[in-house]
Amino acid sequence: MTEKFDLVVIGGGNGGYIPAIRAAQLGMRVALVERGEHLGGTCLNLGCIPTKALLQTAARLDDARGGADVGVETGEVRLDYAKAAEHKDQVVDQLRRGLSGLMRKNRIQVYRGTGSFAEPKPIAERQRITVTGEDGTSELEASNVLIATGSAPATLPGLDLDGETVISSDDVVTTTDDPPDSIIVLGSGAVGVEFASMYRDFGTDVTLVELADRIVPAEDAEVSAELESAFTRRGIRVLTGASADPAGLAKTDGGVRIDVETGDGTETLEADALLVAVGRRTVVDGLGLEATAVEQNDRGEIGVDEYYRTGEPGVYAAGDVIGGYWLAHAAGHEGITAVEHMAGADPMPLDQDRIPRVTFCRPEVASFGPDRAQAEQQGYRVEESKVPFRAVGKALIDGQPDGFCKVVAEAGTGLVLGMHAIGPHVTELIAEGCYAKLVEGTAGEVGMSVHAHPTLAEVVGEASLAVGGQAIHY
Repeated sequence: MTEKFDLVVIGGGNGGYIPAIRAAQLGMRVALVERGEHLGGTCLNLGCIPTKALLQTAARLDDARGGADVGVETGEVRLDYAKAAEHKDQVVDQLRRGLSGLMRKNRIQVYRGTGSFAEPKPIAERQRITVTGEDGTSELEASNVLIATGSAPATLPGLDLDGETVISSDDVVTTTDDPPDSIIVLGSGAVGVEFASMYRDFGTDVTLVELADRIVPAEDAEVSAELESAFTRRGIRVLTGASADPAGLAKTDGGVRIDVETGDGTETLEADALLVAVGRRTVVDGLGLEATAVEQNDRGEIGVDEYYRTGEPGVYAAGDVIGGYWLAHAAGHEGITAVEHMAGADPMPLDQDRIPRVTFCRPEVASFGPDRAQAEQQGYRVEESKVPFRAVGKALIDGQPDGFCKVVAEAGTGLVLGMHAIGPHVTELIAEGCYAKLVEGTAGEVGMSVHAHPTLAEVVGEASLAVGGQAIHY
């Protein structure tokens, strides 16, 4: 028997379950297809949530070790990784239960299995989806389909992941083993620097290897330099302009050995484990896209327009599978735009420059929009300011005075174009700048907003005032 729906969503991560809920709110009858054991996708089960739970343990370790600086004597501080893993799993499990409850609340029918497009179509205006799972096969029919199948860790040719000594981020968050004594991290994007930071706080000797000439190469250049300095002070060895040779990888009795080409020649690195953090790949296998007019590029990314429509009528796509910023919060908003368009709600297309990019290493990194060079390349005349956290009393109180907040604004109008920050809790502070950009606010208006004292948020206010030369404390 074929079940009929207004919308079938393939993929239960942020790009799937969030728009499924929005579609239900708009009165659609919705089915959600998930091939994994749990809803929530990578973010909830293997990414955002478990990694940040472990990073919270790392942060608490650092706080405890530094307690004497503010008069708190703690004695010996040690990591109980089994307890840290238990906390991580408890958080994930609680959110899984909450997500299941949201499906029931919104009357979304969940199907477990792999969803794929089937031919022939029942009629031109509808799609037929086959769901193949452990309990058999189900046939679904819908006016609209949203593809939100996400991504998985990528690796390099010759670097085969074994889950033990050559590992991915998935392996890190699922292992119950104590952290290795030493590790090599290949790649310094968000995943690479977060795990490098975490492992260092756990007591691991860390070497971070990056092909580009600076770490976090997608961020503002001064942010990259500040983070490298902070990592170096913490004892993380950073190699930039360095290329790992997969052919030079060898597994030893003690772990791994790999050759790395740097500007100074070839160096052989040895460690207990090698974490491959070189990016992610789209998950499109088994979708049956050959039965549709959906187009993909050579990286497997699905082509969409500003409302996330594919080349196949009635078929939309959102999240990592379409490229862009591979971020859970971006995926959710993309999916919402898609289903609102399906419903005829005339949504505002999502401006990629409004998407916050947040990295939870220590110190934290956060940004949105272009940096100065990028804004000038886009044709803007630019005013830029930078205020250090040292100018903010709360940062000194917290013992975290390093880092800064930078505001990029359009000269003349003062319109906020972007913000780039590194320092304590900037992953939270960046939201103020994102809102300013949404409502076409100016740096002067952000500065006029009263920021409570003493708070870290004052750095945003001061940096915004500094665009017009009106900073008070710097």
